Amino acid sequence: MDPKIAATVLAILLYAFSANNPKPENVVPPSPVDAYEVTSAKQTDSKKPVAVTDHVQASVKELARVRKGPGTDFPTLQKLPSGARVTVIAQFADWYQVKLSNGQTGWMAGFLLEGSNLPALNPMEKTGFPSDAARNRPEARLGTRKVIGYYTEDYHGDPTSYGSLLPNKDFLDGIAIFLHPIDKDGRVIGETSERAMKAAKSGNLQTLALVHNLVEGGFDEKRAHSLLHSYNSRAKAISDILTILEKQGYDGVNIDLENVNPRDRENLTAFMNELCARLKPRGYLVTMSVPAKTQDLPGQSWIGAFDYYALGKACDYIMLMTYDEHSQISGSGPVASFPWVEKVIKYAITQIPRHKVLMGVPAYGYDWNLATGRAVALSYTQVMNRANRMGIAPSWDSKAKSPFFKYVEGGAWHEVWFESPHSLKPKLELVEKYDIGGIAIWKLGYEDNLYWKAICDALG
Repeated sequence: MDPKIAATVLAILLYAFSANNPKPENVVPPSPVDAYEVTSAKQTDSKKPVAVTDHVQASVKELARVRKGPGTDFPTLQKLPSGARVTVIAQFADWYQVKLSNGQTGWMAGFLLEGSNLPALNPMEKTGFPSDAARNRPEARLGTRKVIGYYTEDYHGDPTSYGSLLPNKDFLDGIAIFLHPIDKDGRVIGETSERAMKAAKSGNLQTLALVHNLVEGGFDEKRAHSLLHSYNSRAKAISDILTILEKQGYDGVNIDLENVNPRDRENLTAFMNELCARLKPRGYLVTMSVPAKTQDLPGQSWIGAFDYYALGKACDYIMLMTYDEHSQISGSGPVASFPWVEKVIKYAITQIPRHKVLMGVPAYGYDWNLATGRAVALSYTQVMNRANRMGIAPSWDSKAKSPFFKYVEGGAWHEVWFESPHSLKPKLELVEKYDIGGIAIWKLGYEDNLYWKAICDALG
């Protein structure tokens, strides 16, 4: 046998043996992570990583994340600064498996590494690894379903969301921090909450920078257009987002643009595709909150700009805003009736992969003054305090599966519709019924302990 061939075969056999046998304590194995089998370079199974027998040296081009597996769905093991040296021991699709200086192994996006002898990558090769929803991650709090909480601080020291995050972080997989607005020029700004980030990191939660166009209580169509209208404006916003993620320590982004003009539909899709192309190879999650709808009406205000199919292909997760069926701009009625929520989910899963769909869960209600037509938003706790003050036991609408009550104050009739742990239960059953990815709660601090019990009972 040719000596070179014999040496290669011997290296492969030693590699396979070392990956499946105990190691002396003073030896750091160059094997891949336990969950994924590595093949030799001569094997043709494209669904498995290929070992790099020469163990090529490479350096990191820019701040990069090392992940447990070859994809952005896998948890982060650690971050590496620009210039850090690693040893490449396997490759799959457009990812390299690397051995770090401390002996740990993980995966990095290929374009983040440079070296003279790096093996060729095949970016079209994408199969062979289970999705996040199918892996049953050990760090998932409630089975395989994700639970994301929207986190807000409306003023300095606002305790609302923080007071919920601290005791409930064991039930959450992540938080989306609502502190990154778009300015009038379409640029993304804002500083995160240090206390929220600290609490989230201590609980091993994923953190998302929530980018929004909310201005003085309303979603500004002009600001959304300023961001979306051209390639250059989108590129500047994407650079802003990347800088925020890198400097402020986020794990990803949540885009919450609302009241987008339907004429910006193609631009919105382009923005999300461009954002994914920039962020995902760097190991960041890209998620999006979208208005609820039951069919695609491209020309309709509020919902027309959102192409569920295209956005679902691009994003890691899509948060359906399955609330505000009736709101401050409508007449009185359920915030999220059961039939309507189910209809939204049934449509969404025809357009978006099921494991990417997160059902929006409201924890609030509205008090409509029927004389003026105006409505005031109330947390669940505030609603119950109001009912108790009036000495009223809420009624139950069996069709909407939603509680409500009426009262008179100042000579005017009021009608209150709200979400409760009781109305949450049948909605949570839809998560299992349609096998979707999980839920997103608006917002942390509006709920109470009975909400969390309902969530744990349904998804635990």
